[in-house]
Amino acid sequence: MAVTQEYVDNLPSIYRDILAEFPALEPSRKIGYGLAFQTLFEALKDKKWSFGQIMQACEKMELGGAVTIKNRIFVHPTTIGEEIIAELTGKHAVPESVDDFPPIPSR
Repeated sequence: MAVTQEYVDNLPSIYRDILAEFPALEPSRKIGYGLAFQTLFEALKDKKWSFGQIMQACEKMELGGAVTIKNRIFVHPTTIGEEIIAELTGKHAVPESVDDFPPIPSR
């Protein structure tokens, strides 16, 4: 499934608000890195969403395949979730990579 602007525009506002916080809170966030429910709530407290609504929305996004919830507290975007975030915000998470570990010289 390709995530389109039309799809993103038709998402209920709670989902758009939550997903838009990922790059807003962590501009250099790596692909799939998550945020805690409490962090999302603090970032969205000026909006109309309660902590319970944020948790419930994240659970529904997990059922829909946009996020996974780890350790009952951290919300991690899936590949589809990352596509939605990119379409929503125009910002892409960066792939995580490090150089290969060099071989240890023989003696």
